[in-house]
Amino acid sequence: MQNVIVGTSGHVDHGKTCLIKALTGIDTDRLKEEQKRGITIELGFANLPNEEGLHIGIIDVPGHEKFVKNMLAGIGGIDLVLLVIALDEGVMPQTVEHFEILKMLHIRQGIIVFTKADLVDEDWAEMVEEDVSSLVEGSFLENADRIRVSAFTGQNIAELKKMILEKVRSVGLRRSEPELFRLPIDRIFTMEGFGTVVTGTLLEGSCRTGEEVMIYPQERILKIRGIQSHGQKEDEAFAGQRTAINLANVKKEDLIRGEVLAAPGTLTNSTFLDVKITLFGNTDRLLKNGDRIHFNYGSAQTIAKAVLLDKDSIGAGESAYAQLRFDLPLAVKRTDRFIVRFYSPVETFGGGIILDSCPGKHKRHQEELISALKIRETGTDDEILELVLKEESICFPSIHMLAAKLNWTDRETESRMEILKKQKKALSLNDGNFFHKAFWERITEKTTEILTSFHKENPIAQGMEKEEFKSRILANFYLKDVRKGDVLLNELLKRGIITASGSTVAAAGFSAQYSDTHSDMRNNMIKAYQAAGFEAPSTDEIMAQFKDKKQAKQVLSDLFKEGLLVKLNPGAYLYKDHYEKAMALLRNHYKTHDTLSLAEFRDLLGTSRKYVLLILDYLDQQKITKLQGDVRILLK
Repeated sequence: MQNVIVGTSGHVDHGKTCLIKALTGIDTDRLKEEQKRGITIELGFANLPNEEGLHIGIIDVPGHEKFVKNMLAGIGGIDLVLLVIALDEGVMPQTVEHFEILKMLHIRQGIIVFTKADLVDEDWAEMVEEDVSSLVEGSFLENADRIRVSAFTGQNIAELKKMILEKVRSVGLRRSEPELFRLPIDRIFTMEGFGTVVTGTLLEGSCRTGEEVMIYPQERILKIRGIQSHGQKEDEAFAGQRTAINLANVKKEDLIRGEVLAAPGTLTNSTFLDVKITLFGNTDRLLKNGDRIHFNYGSAQTIAKAVLLDKDSIGAGESAYAQLRFDLPLAVKRTDRFIVRFYSPVETFGGGIILDSCPGKHKRHQEELISALKIRETGTDDEILELVLKEESICFPSIHMLAAKLNWTDRETESRMEILKKQKKALSLNDGNFFHKAFWERITEKTTEILTSFHKENPIAQGMEKEEFKSRILANFYLKDVRKGDVLLNELLKRGIITASGSTVAAAGFSAQYSDTHSDMRNNMIKAYQAAGFEAPSTDEIMAQFKDKKQAKQVLSDLFKEGLLVKLNPGAYLYKDHYEKAMALLRNHYKTHDTLSLAEFRDLLGTSRKYVLLILDYLDQQKITKLQGDVRILLK
């Protein structure tokens, strides 16, 4: 089903509301204040009946300059605009302002509707049309259809309806995948028997009754109780529809106009936006670096500080890359359009496109940054994906994370990622996440640097302890999630960058090399432990024999890893043969006894109480024996 939103735009009192009533039979001035004052304050909505079964919603937006904020809330989601100009007045200030906004929001199709045709003669009407031609020259409305109508007499109303239907048929379908569901809230109210209801234009995606959605920037999960579209109860709503959603378990007071309903996990709150900003060609305002502005997006308005990244100021018709900084977070998507208004006096003077919806804080005049923003603005999909993958590699991004960043579906992102993988620009990890090759090269370079330095300082060590290596890698790349250390370690092993032995890792191709000095040190240690028998010498006593304590400790560690020594505790080792002899004596004792006392074991070993206790404590720790009172029993 084709779902299309038609919006009106134009100066106050140029007949937008009367025109919609003539087309649809619906008076969109629903508020008493609007009817009293004769101008549209809030957004009004109507359905355009047709025999083709098309869902055509019409939004009547305010024309008065004091209500531009509400106008912006309605016009951001439209597919086709009716630029309404009263023939008795012609082009007026809000006509120009609304037209500039339409261009800035990249509205693609429109019809120029001249109202109040019954009030003017032909000469005056032709003069007004000439003025309008000058206004729209070079724009999307330059060759747009034009029509003169009168809501009062009915002149050409039927023809205008046919013209709208013809345009609607050519409007492209919006993306309707559920994961893209997004609806900026422009009205919130309570209905008796139903509870809280929100309305808005469903920009993309779809939603169903019973589904969970998230309200941003609150990041609160809500449930859809019911849906209405075009005045009908529906089980599902699709992109391009004016939609009313009944939400469960939330009060009207808990929601704010301008918040966004979206699929959970598809938006990211941010207080920074990277944008391309352009000023209207007719503005007399300058935007200077650091200026505060009103930022209008969807149905929301907030205050931002504009940090110009490549210029110091811009004037009429000029553009700049900028970072907008906000006091409070907001949730938008890449490629969304926005309008900016001067801080004081409040005056619309430009707009732009969002290039990055969740960037880091930038410094100005950085060539690399400007190049990246140019790619975001004009690059191909593959180029943009590669750029984002480069930037996000440190987060080990998944397909879903990248899709949310790019405003693509998971399926689209996965398909494009396959191209990067074939080009060897992207590397996939075992956990389903990805690196850019440049990031992986940095990882391998740092790995080589860390291990080469370690091997140089510890030539006889089999390798660096895995936990130490992971800690060093994580610290170098400012990674706080320790689980990423395991991912990197496994990936380095899989790709043959490093090797592992027991609890250590080493650079590929490395093998410990003992010098003559180290060999002598090793032989002397072995002799010392052999000579000690069951009287395990302290580590300090062993170390005292050698000048190079660091290397001596490494040799000692190697002897332990080789299994030649048994570590009774951090300060005492026992030679393997002596330990095995002690174990044989112990087990032989238990063949005829249920218990073993310290004195009995002392006599068996023929040594002092001090050394016997060292061995027995170790056996307890290994759960070979267990102390019960003054004796020990055998566990295994």
